[in-house]
Amino acid sequence: MRTFETPFCTKTQKSCSESNCIEEFNMSDNANDETPSDDRFTRVGATDELEQGKGMGVEIDGIEVAVFNVNGEFHATSNRCPHQRAPLCKVGEKKINGEKCWNENRGGVTDQPTVTCPWHVWEIDLETGEHEASGKRIGVFDVKVEDGDILVGI
Repeated sequence: MRTFETPFCTKTQKSCSESNCIEEFNMSDNANDETPSDDRFTRVGATDELEQGKGMGVEIDGIEVAVFNVNGEFHATSNRCPHQRAPLCKVGEKKINGEKCWNENRGGVTDQPTVTCPWHVWEIDLETGEHEASGKRIGVFDVKVEDGDILVGI
């Protein structure tokens, strides 16, 4: 079963408002297995198409996903920041939210691995989906690389 923005967090067994988790995904009946099944992986691009330190946005089964290249290691998260739902895949672009108060490139991918939101510079951990200061989190997805293809598991 795949859901988006459910009111109940399967990780904390609390409502999402109680657990600060804005998105939770029940990915499959075997979501707790150590080895994810190959049939839930979708090709999203080639490794040479995603430049180091950049992100790209894709939609898989109706879910917005951001994929990032951190020193050749690929990560996938929900595409929306937990603060005000900015598109995380747009890191490094200029004035994506139309604000006139800045015109520098905003946000980016770091070596930690984290991504910094381009709107209000919230730093999100790409392995856990958590914004440490607020405790809010976004969904993270399994990623594997096969024969130069980036595959994301939903």
